[in-house]
Amino acid sequence: MVITGASRGVGFEICKLFLKEGASIIGVGKDEKRLKEAEKFLKEIGDFEGVVADLEDENFTSKIVEKVEKKWNALDILFNNAGVMLSYGGFLEESDEIFEKTMRVNLYAPYKLVKALIPFLLKGKEPRIINTSSGAGTFDDIRKKYDIASYRLSKFALNGFTVILANELKDKVAVNAFDPGWVKTDLGGPNAPGLPEDSAKGDLAVVTLPFEITGKFFKDGKEINF
Repeated sequence: MVITGASRGVGFEICKLFLKEGASIIGVGKDEKRLKEAEKFLKEIGDFEGVVADLEDENFTSKIVEKVEKKWNALDILFNNAGVMLSYGGFLEESDEIFEKTMRVNLYAPYKLVKALIPFLLKGKEPRIINTSSGAGTFDDIRKKYDIASYRLSKFALNGFTVILANELKDKVAVNAFDPGWVKTDLGGPNAPGLPEDSAKGDLAVVTLPFEITGKFFKDGKEINF
């Protein structure tokens, strides 16, 4: 499995849980020091290797591709987990920089990583792509609210990417979206009601769905509306 945002929060808990289930993982993180600390801990659980890569860099996929090719030359699971939420206002309150960075990390990076790793996924066993989305990006929510505007739009677009890609890769790669919920992470903040450990369990439920289930959105192991 390849997972972005592996050094903290939900991504770190997913790595812990999946390693206990016997997964072999390449975890991607931006902060080298933090990733090395996570790698040291996770290696004691199972087969984990870290890759330092900034999802905003133009050629961030190259090191990940190199690692996948060397380690497996195939891939069963790509988990586009990393994300940012940089502002709490509407579009007119946000800077162009916030909008552009949000889109680069939350939408463009998953798009680029899918294209870079699809040759390996097509050689995998019942391969799957899981995109971490959010209830904030559902159609119902964006019709009612305008706060965290760039974040909402990026997740709404990621949902569209998930559905279109699922149709394009039907019977080849299962593609689904995952809502981890509002949990206590750097992104969710200390007042969030949920725990990242629970989100990890929800992700495991998505990964273990029958292969033919694709183009859907899940939270806590249950399908929800885009």
